[in-house]
Amino acid sequence: MNIQTLTPDQYAQFLAESGMAYNFMQSAEFVRSHMDREKIRIYAGEENGKIEYAVVVLFRPAMRMFSYASSLREWVAASPELMKDKTRLSAFVDGVRKAIRKEGALVWLLESNVEYQPHDKNGDVIEGIFCNEDYRDLLASLGFGKMRLWKGYDESRQSRWVSWIDLQKKLPQISKGFPVDLNAEHEMYTWDELLKEMTGNTRRSFQKAELPYLECTVVRGDEDFDLTEFDALLDMSAEKHNFAAGSQTNRKDLLEAFGKRGYLCTSYLNMDAYEKFLNEKEEEFSAKETEAMAVCEKMPNSKKKRNQLLEIQEQKTHNEKEMAALEELKAAEKANRIPLAAGIFFETPSEMVYLFGGSRPDLARYMGPYVNQKEMIHRALEHNLRRYNFWGISGNFQPDEDGYGVFYFKKNLGATVGEYCGEFAMTIHPLLGKTFLKKIRGAQMEA
Repeated sequence: MNIQTLTPDQYAQFLAESGMAYNFMQSAEFVRSHMDREKIRIYAGEENGKIEYAVVVLFRPAMRMFSYASSLREWVAASPELMKDKTRLSAFVDGVRKAIRKEGALVWLLESNVEYQPHDKNGDVIEGIFCNEDYRDLLASLGFGKMRLWKGYDESRQSRWVSWIDLQKKLPQISKGFPVDLNAEHEMYTWDELLKEMTGNTRRSFQKAELPYLECTVVRGDEDFDLTEFDALLDMSAEKHNFAAGSQTNRKDLLEAFGKRGYLCTSYLNMDAYEKFLNEKEEEFSAKETEAMAVCEKMPNSKKKRNQLLEIQEQKTHNEKEMAALEELKAAEKANRIPLAAGIFFETPSEMVYLFGGSRPDLARYMGPYVNQKEMIHRALEHNLRRYNFWGISGNFQPDEDGYGVFYFKKNLGATVGEYCGEFAMTIHPLLGKTFLKKIRGAQMEA
């Protein structure tokens, strides 16, 4: 197999012509966003004038004087069958290994884009559909050492556990955990069908997200965008939930690289519209209260009518409290349109990825995150995407375990759990490679 190096444009052409699903970290846009700050190569395996495989490899510092190679979500194949073709894969991997060795890398770390086994929304394994341990064995036969299947967060690796909503019906049964042919016939869920899979509280939250005083703005990466509001919301969430906000430069570069397929989605509370809404509700409740009181005077012994009056009065009291809270908010805020939540999303031909997000914890009752999620799920359905990907979770599913809160929030949005086949490592330099690998991974290698 002939191994060649592709430009980002050539790689983008291969991805488009293959018609295969791929991870956003395998995209040409992701490559472009990292080219100015990292050494990247795109290797392709070609036979009979046709590219069969392509893989993105990042070269990063190792042991001061050397480097190691990293493929964040392994290779993209030109067809589903090629993902399991040991003969062709062996020729491709051997050729890439030689190219990586010429670049002076000690080790090649590979993180799989193949799912290990399917899970339900609670994190429990769904038996009888697939388990891709044999694919892990295939990679081992190609010269990669298998890492142990881990749970939890690890900043040195991408998330092995993710949370997503299948937008295509029977996707796990069809894909068996492998990237699918996007040109194959398929059936999409509707928004109403997705809602049925969500908890009652979540459905009500999405209903509240439709209220007229809640607004949503989507700005694409090829448009003039400003991350000031987003960063402020992200910092609030980071402080509340104790996580690192990360680099604004990286987010900006990604949005610009993805262009029309990168989105900054922000939800707002329009205080003028909210005040109008509350005033109209006050008039409505007052009229209902007057009418109900008149009925109770005529029917003083009717328990049903008294209860109806009490219910109206409770609604009226709640509305008055909201009016008072709004007055306090107007006094505290300079702007009439208050940012509630914001998210940064990236689209590939197969999925919508929700990668970054933040919100105002003190204004959570206005359902800002639900406004954003509904907008982007609808967009994913309109674009015929296979999945809506909430990205990383810890893989822990018990309330007392690390990362449970993030999992629980995404679960309530109707997401199921995804589990990848994990990380693999190939030693390129026989001595220094083993030393470096032992240093960074140690006991994580399988025997």
